[in-house]
Amino acid sequence: MSGGSISPGCVIHWENYQFSDGTKANKYLVILGCKQGANYLAVLGTSKQHRRTFTPGCNARESYYHVPAGIAWFPLDTWLVLGDPIEIEPAEFLKRAMVDKSLTICGQIQTDIANAIRNCFKLCPDASAAHVALL
Repeated sequence: MSGGSISPGCVIHWENYQFSDGTKANKYLVILGCKQGANYLAVLGTSKQHRRTFTPGCNARESYYHVPAGIAWFPLDTWLVLGDPIEIEPAEFLKRAMVDKSLTICGQIQTDIANAIRNCFKLCPDASAAHVALL
């Protein structure tokens, strides 16, 4: 895997990520949880505002975290979609990173910001106990 090891705050580029409706796009994800013996927990990032505010930081009621441009690795304003977390099996992650080459570790968010995102996730009304346990 290029770029380093998996830890909370890792920024992952997923080539041809497949959404639940079958569409595909190249997406950036942020790893929120990566406990040994458990699935990784990640959230998608988007640079599309889609009625979200530019208020930086935690917007738990609306289930997103806004990262202003130039902060925490992202060159553009980025909204991390906390309301629809993604579980990734470590074996699948490894296969996609090492064999398929569709996943690349491309950055690391500063620890304090990564922790703020994880804490924001815990406050989201859609955060399940099972997903919070993966943090």
